[in-house]
Amino acid sequence: MFFQVIETSSAGNCAYLNCGGMHVLIDAGVGVRKVSAYLKGRGVDLGDVDAVFITHEHSDHCKSLARLKGSEKLCVYANRDTAESVRYLYPETKRLRWKIFRNGESIDFGAWSVTPFAVPHDTNDCVGYSFKIGEENLVWATDFGRPTPAVADAVSRASVLVLESNYCPVMLEASSRPYRLKTRIACPNGHLSNADAISILKGVDKRRIRKVFLAHVSAECNRCEHIAQLLGQEPDLAPILSRIEIIPPRGALGSAFEL
Repeated sequence: MFFQVIETSSAGNCAYLNCGGMHVLIDAGVGVRKVSAYLKGRGVDLGDVDAVFITHEHSDHCKSLARLKGSEKLCVYANRDTAESVRYLYPETKRLRWKIFRNGESIDFGAWSVTPFAVPHDTNDCVGYSFKIGEENLVWATDFGRPTPAVADAVSRASVLVLESNYCPVMLEASSRPYRLKTRIACPNGHLSNADAISILKGVDKRRIRKVFLAHVSAECNRCEHIAQLLGQEPDLAPILSRIEIIPPRGALGSAFEL
């Protein structure tokens, strides 16, 4: 298994997952040129991509979907509400091969099993994903406003975890953002605070977890150094602290994870 976050921020989100000859993108909110250049660096053409798994219809997660010119095998996975929203906002995506799923029901994808789970975000029906590949579970959980039992369950079984740690409440309040946006971010269907991310992290299986990527960090309302300081103050996280990576916003690659 090979996994790498290409970018994660309010500017764009996309990650690459490869195992058993299957090439997958998680979200498509990063420019096609950047994604294509990244894939070429891995010896992969854009046309080799088998599937894109979309979490929700916000532009930073799907704005490049219409420009994906993969082979005829390329499929786009989403639940019905998300698919309808994306196709309405980006009519060009209607030509793509959509695979519609129901939240909570596992999808057979080659030798993998993929389970989407609902997360609370201000969209029609946002999801996270659990990719089960052999004995490994890669869990993608970003863009949600509060911890939920579904998230906790997925996180407890993760061997690789991508988890949002979006904002610091003090920095958010002190920012120049309009009040309405501040309220949206901090609401239960908004984004995840550092404190809530840490509370979720405490639920990982410390014997099982191999790597944690803290993602979707706000460039204006958070700091990687601040998150690291908070993590260091949590004795419960000491056993896995060396396995936690904070991905900077705006253009930064996460480190490659390979088994």
